[in-house]
Amino acid sequence: MANFQTHLNVGILMSAGTVLALHLGGLAGSAQIPLLFALGVAGSLVPDIDSTHSVPSHALFNVLGAALAFAVTLPLGGRFAPWVMLGLWCLVFVAVRYGVLRLFGWLTVHRGIWHSWLAAATAATATADLAYWLGGQRPEAAWLVGLMVGVGYLTHLVLDEIYSVNLFNVRINRSFGSALKPFSLRYPLGTFLMAVGLAGLILLAPPPDSLIARLGWDPQTAWAELEAALTSGMRWARSEWAGWWNWLGPRLTALVSG
Repeated sequence: MANFQTHLNVGILMSAGTVLALHLGGLAGSAQIPLLFALGVAGSLVPDIDSTHSVPSHALFNVLGAALAFAVTLPLGGRFAPWVMLGLWCLVFVAVRYGVLRLFGWLTVHRGIWHSWLAAATAATATADLAYWLGGQRPEAAWLVGLMVGVGYLTHLVLDEIYSVNLFNVRINRSFGSALKPFSLRYPLGTFLMAVGLAGLILLAPPPDSLIARLGWDPQTAWAELEAALTSGMRWARSEWAGWWNWLGPRLTALVSG
């Protein structure tokens, strides 16, 4: 699999290209670019949180531990002595940074459910929900934030699969197929719980109508075009099959009778 530096470098390139495309397409303003770029890069590192020895895992739980420590201690400001507040802050941080991280590592397996399309969709939707409900972003802006995390996440999975193929010896490593998968059948309970979580996140998600309208995509028109294309393809296939059989049928009959 690709190492941390490779994931970081490719994540930077992919995020820069995606943000530039969104900006040139009029979907993202100049003020949004730094945040969208940073989230795209972060998304390209997130899948490795299921490895407790990875840099992304340690960074995530460092930030999470500090955030929860502040969330617990700030509302208590002025009620206790400073040294008590400092001790409580350190206690919460250590509990999350080491205790929760160890528990998370015990419950997860590297390249398990977190390396899947399902996890990418969950991360993207969760980010959009947080941006909408907690960040106060408009629905369109919230979905762009989620999109960048999803793009970064999928970039990580694709890169892991590319590194699973040894191009010089023309062989496939045992890790092939363990990253870019729809879901994990080896861990059905985790897959089920994540699917339920994704369903809940979708119910809470901001309406995507404004972004769909900006993209100029009409679901009804798209479905009608798809149906027309499938109908045309079936007609073409039947026509080709009839012509091929008209040519082959007599020859088979002659061969059998002869």
